[in-house]
Amino acid sequence: MQKIDGIDDDQLTRSLAYAGYILLAYELLRGLVVDPLKAFYRDVTFSQGMPFKSYEEDVRVRHRKEFDACLLYLRDFVQAINAADHQAILDLREHRNNLAHELPSHLLKSDFGTNQDLLGAAHKAIFKISNYQAYVDIGSDPAFKGIDWSTAKGHEYIILETIIQKAKLLQGKMPAVP
Repeated sequence: MQKIDGIDDDQLTRSLAYAGYILLAYELLRGLVVDPLKAFYRDVTFSQGMPFKSYEEDVRVRHRKEFDACLLYLRDFVQAINAADHQAILDLREHRNNLAHELPSHLLKSDFGTNQDLLGAAHKAIFKISNYQAYVDIGSDPAFKGIDWSTAKGHEYIILETIIQKAKLLQGKMPAVP
């Protein structure tokens, strides 16, 4: 393991905070992607002729990993996201995994500021998923008639948006390690 000599306390705090924001954002995103789909299919029997069958047949069949299967469902079946959004989320997951498993080496490199494009693309993709889910949850309720659904944010997204904004702010404050 490498030492973290040469990193001042402020830099270490910012680096760890950034990593924490990314890990938290991904876990919240995972819940936003998987949980509503599982809930939609839970304890429901669809009538013949409906476009839905079961969670296993509609979602899980798409990939052996549940998160990936749910993303593919959102992309291909309900078209809540497109291929670029799907890739942005996969890139965010890769970044999260790299941070989680290689954090000490990132602290020494101080390379957290290189992911502005990744965070921006993921931010857009997460909005689309949240927007879709908000519409599914309440869009048919007459009380919400007249809402501009192209800008509606779900409550999960508001939390994620704050976390991603904080991570972006930290990126701009990351000095290079000597």
